[in-house]
Amino acid sequence: MHVSERLLQLYATLDRQTRDIVQQRIETNLADGKSLAASYHELTGETNDSLSDEEKSATDFSNWLKDGKTELDLLTYYVALLEKSEMLQSEGALPQTVKPTPQSIAEPVVSKPVMEPSPEETMEPEAETPVDPTPTKPRYVPESTIPSRTERMKSHREIKPARPRRNKGRGWLIGLIAIILISVGGYAAYPMISDLFEPSSTPTVTEEPITPEPEPVAETKALEEVWIGVKNAPLVSEPASEDVVYVADIGDRYDVIEERDDALLLDLGLNELTGWVSRDEVVTEWTAASINDADVLDWLSTSVNQTLFDESPETYFGMDENELVGNVGAASGFDSDALHEYLVYSGLFFTMKNEQVEAIDWSNTDQTKETFLELGEPTYETEDGVVYESDTYSLRLFVGEDDSTRVRLTKLNQ
Repeated sequence: MHVSERLLQLYATLDRQTRDIVQQRIETNLADGKSLAASYHELTGETNDSLSDEEKSATDFSNWLKDGKTELDLLTYYVALLEKSEMLQSEGALPQTVKPTPQSIAEPVVSKPVMEPSPEETMEPEAETPVDPTPTKPRYVPESTIPSRTERMKSHREIKPARPRRNKGRGWLIGLIAIILISVGGYAAYPMISDLFEPSSTPTVTEEPITPEPEPVAETKALEEVWIGVKNAPLVSEPASEDVVYVADIGDRYDVIEERDDALLLDLGLNELTGWVSRDEVVTEWTAASINDADVLDWLSTSVNQTLFDESPETYFGMDENELVGNVGAASGFDSDALHEYLVYSGLFFTMKNEQVEAIDWSNTDQTKETFLELGEPTYETEDGVVYESDTYSLRLFVGEDDSTRVRLTKLNQ
């Protein structure tokens, strides 16, 4: 059983005077500030390993009561002392002083690595040998020797006289015949040569490469809404935070604002309040109505306590606090959280949202999970919770760790 659910049960069984005495004893004990575990030991003489060692003061506790009891450490501490209310009311419980032993935590010394210069940084650049850019000018070498006068005279004496001119008539005839033959051969070969240079009249078909169509990629649809799939799911301010904003119940439906890894940001539907929940604690599909409205109302009339009501329970939905008190009387207790106010009566409590009745819970009923499932096929079921939904109502069963049961009736689409 979640600690918030246990608080509601205690408020339904303890009167206001008892709760005030417990709160006064707590504020007196926490006046100078101490850990919650030590305070519990001083007030009860017992130890509780589930309590925090964080130091709290009376001011912290008073502010916590005013702010809606959202901090889990103080909530666990307060519920544990409410369960010991009979002991705290008696004067036999004497305060005991607990002196915590300080512990020293030695921090390891981390040595800083020494950076050595790389081999390239330690090498000195080699000296370069200068190169003379001016080449050596070669000495003049004559290309050839100048002939002497005697050699020139000898060359002059060796010149032979010119030969007589030949008759060129036969050569002219041979040239004319060659020209004629070349012209005839060129005329005959022209068609074949022109075909080599003219483009072909047959059109060339260029095949374009076929580009394969991309395979369709399955699109992942973004989540729009989810339902709580566990008995109680704490909604926190950040995915890795322990700051609980609200505790949602099995079957609650919320719109999804953002997805981040394994966490979802949910819209709580009031005053722009949001909270993160693990994907493992929600379901994304919800079946249709499994029973009808008449089945729900008939089961309530015979299965839960109706002594407080003059009319059928569904007639109280939408009433404000004044109307409710006028019909069933003043509440014996009052509580609240980030979303709701609770009016507590003997054996049941009303949940108010936006100043109107949203749900009715019957605590410590005689119902079991087996008898509850006789209604038919449920809309959703877990080991410690069952949900039935009709067109108008949501009927749920919560099973506690001690097999105690709580029944809730909620009107949908309010």
